[in-house]
Amino acid sequence: MTKFNSKNREWLEEKFAERANFNPTERLLYSHDIAAMPNLFRPLIGKTVPDAVVQPESEKELIALVAWASKNKIPLVPRGKGSSGYGGIIPTRKGIVIDFYRMKRVVSIDKEKELVTIEPGITWEQLDKKLKPKGLVIRLYPTSYPSSSAGGWLAQGGAGIGSYEYGWFSDNVESARIVLPDGKVKDISGKKLEVVADAEGTTGILSQLTVRVQKLSNIKVTAFACPDAYAITRIFQELIDQKLPIWSLIFINPRMAEMKNRAPARTHHGHPVESKIILPAAYIATLAFREKDREVVGDKLPKIIKKCEGEILSQTIADHEWENRFKLMIVKRLGPSLVPAEVVVPLDKLGDLMEEIEKKNQPACSKRRGHH
Repeated sequence: MTKFNSKNREWLEEKFAERANFNPTERLLYSHDIAAMPNLFRPLIGKTVPDAVVQPESEKELIALVAWASKNKIPLVPRGKGSSGYGGIIPTRKGIVIDFYRMKRVVSIDKEKELVTIEPGITWEQLDKKLKPKGLVIRLYPTSYPSSSAGGWLAQGGAGIGSYEYGWFSDNVESARIVLPDGKVKDISGKKLEVVADAEGTTGILSQLTVRVQKLSNIKVTAFACPDAYAITRIFQELIDQKLPIWSLIFINPRMAEMKNRAPARTHHGHPVESKIILPAAYIATLAFREKDREVVGDKLPKIIKKCEGEILSQTIADHEWENRFKLMIVKRLGPSLVPAEVVVPLDKLGDLMEEIEKKNQPACSKRRGHH
């Protein structure tokens, strides 16, 4: 790694003009993602303020930047919207952060094949607005849908809303273009996408991706509650066994329900902008399905839930949970938290895991009361 110097700065200024940023305050904003790094880890990471932030406008500019940085041994860190909380976009070796804000075009839409080719900086909400006039909509999206980028999700990896039907996001990517360290561009598809998915830019920097989408349809929602983790696990298994046409399934545990109840309602000039909904202290699942499947879901779901000791919740609660599916971070108003994490758990182990989490997260006062 070469130390960033005045010649490096001159090259960036000549190539990118005002799109190369060296302002200390603005560079500081690019030293972290959405989560605060716990004090325990900070000494291990050190200073993470990049030497510069660059916003390329095209693949051609991206190729030139990557080839130049490789030749001069300057680290590059690709950044979408910084909506993750796992530290993947933190410039631990300083260097240059590539901000994809200006590379957010829709290259093409194939309505017949239900494919869309996009640049990596476009957000899911922006993409949906482009697709809907064509009668299309994205298959699945993260809970950071309003602000996270398409390229960021492929580089980060994961599942989200709609994954009950469509699986991992990378499974819904038809192909991708990446810029390699020598500046060459490579088109990859099929199994080879594993080289890029979840790699966070370490194997090449995304310049374009083609994603499978679906026909636009009306979505209906319902919600149910279960007394314990094993009951809701049984319901999930029944949904799978009976092949109910569910598009998305989201669930929260009693601790999250309680935190949502405690979180202050959003206000505007001191006045509430939403009604306060009180959730039951239970495991709560919200199901989303297409309107054409309403009859079959409405017929089978109540029987499954009754058999597994659950209960259907009011439509008011179901609509509220669905409308607020992008606002999980509202509970952070209750106090600071650690870095968020994702875990993948086999369904037959979910009950055990959730029970263990509940036990470990009991408030100290509740544990003390148990000894009286």
